[in-house]
Order: sequence, then C-alpha cells, then structure tokens
Amino acid sequence: MATYLNNYTPPARPPPPDIDAALSSTEPYDINFAFPLHLDTLSCPTLRLVPFVPALHLKTYWEHVQPHAAGLFKFYTFCPTGYADLVPFFERFRANPEWIMFAVLDRTRGDALAGVMSLYNTSAANLSTEIGFVLIFPEFQGTHVARTAIALLLRYCLEKPDAHLPGLGFRRVQWCANPKNVKSVGLARRMGFKDEGVLRWMYVLSPELPEEIRSVGEAKKGEDGEIEGYGRFTIFLSHCWDNWEEGGRSLVEEVIQKQNV
Repeated sequence: MATYLNNYTPPARPPPPDIDAALSSTEPYDINFAFPLHLDTLSCPTLRLVPFVPALHLKTYWEHVQPHAAGLFKFYTFCPTGYADLVPFFERFRANPEWIMFAVLDRTRGDALAGVMSLYNTSAANLSTEIGFVLIFPEFQGTHVARTAIALLLRYCLEKPDAHLPGLGFRRVQWCANPKNVKSVGLARRMGFKDEGVLRWMYVLSPELPEEIRSVGEAKKGEDGEIEGYGRFTIFLSHCWDNWEEGGRSLVEEVIQKQNV
C-alpha cells in the first residue's frame, strides 16, 4: 500500500542585514538581472533610469522617505521604519534575476534622485512583467518625473529588440494598484494601460500597520461587529503589445518628446 510523508520544514530565518556594508560598499553591485539592460532606451534628455544601488542611493532615498513614510506608503502593504527594513527589501529585488529596482534620476536637476520604480512579477516564458513599487518623492510629484519614467519603462519593455532604441519585446506590462489610489490608476490609464478587473482580498494587511494604510484597505467584520482582519483589493491594468502597436508607442514617444522641448 502506497504511503506518503510530509517532511516540510520552514526555511531558516535569514540573518540580520549588514546595514553598514550595504551603505558603504565600494565593490561593484551585482544587479543579477536576466535581461539586457538598454540604458539608452531608459534615458531621455530630462530623465534616466539606472539600477538602484544601495551604496549610492539608499541614504538619499531614506532622507526623502523618512519624514513622510506613512503617507508615501499609504497604498502599500507595508511601511518601512528604517534601514533594517529597507536593506532586505531591496535585496529581494537583486536576488531574483527576473526583478530589478530602478533609481529615477531627474536630469533637469543635476541627476537628482527623484524616486524609484521596479519591474517585477516578470515571466521570461510568457514575455510579461509588472511595473511596481513606484514611489516618487514629494518634491518631484506633479512634475514630469512619474509619467516620463513610466514612458521610458514601457518603451524598454515593449519595443522590439531590433529597434533603433531596443527593448525586451515583451507582450504584456501590467500595473496593479489599490482601487482607492485614484492618482496611480489615473496615471496608468493616461499612459495607455487598459482596465482588466479587480481582485478582492488579494493582500493581507497587518493590524499593526499605520492607520494611514489600514484606512484605505478593507476590513472584514465578524457577527459580533468586531474587525476580524484587514486586506487590500487590487485593480489590474495592462499595456500589451497590441496596445503598443495601436497607439501606445506614439503616446509614449509624445510624452518623452514633450519633456524635451
């Protein structure tokens, strides 16, 4: 008679991050990225995207984020409290060869760090990825930065590899957001992303998160009226290769060129 076992054991807790090493390393930073990195495609006269390197960017990132963390992470599922949270967070992106975190540099202000955004949930087999963890610092919000950075990422992801400014030739770029984050959803729509639907209760929100985050989530109440737990709904949008060829490319180039005038 056949039998079975379950010898699963939880993975060991990772060691504490070496914060000093992350902030002060002088060694070349291995971005560990499985795809070609076309920096010319990711650049225009007003903005450029480069790999996020903790030793170069993390201190400046936290200087901008720390005073406004609860507000900046209002629509996230977590909120960092310091380098002990941030170093492992950025290491997660480096460790996955199909993910990458970009530093957004504003060339109109001397290559000032203006924020970050990433490609993650990437599938090489399915030629798809997601633009996520978009965070633009307060002083750069409402400027050209966010829309130009997204335009550059779309060009990089959806343009063909043999183009003058080569891309990855992906077929799908998705954008996910809290449905209550009207600025994020509105920006995606203006950049040619199409609505696909809402997934309910996609993420768990810890009750220990700041009230700013829990207040824009969903709360499930029990029969006694007490809150049983918090979660987040997620709206999905996408900009796909057919959208790109049917007006998306022109839209993106218009955004990029408008910033060059």
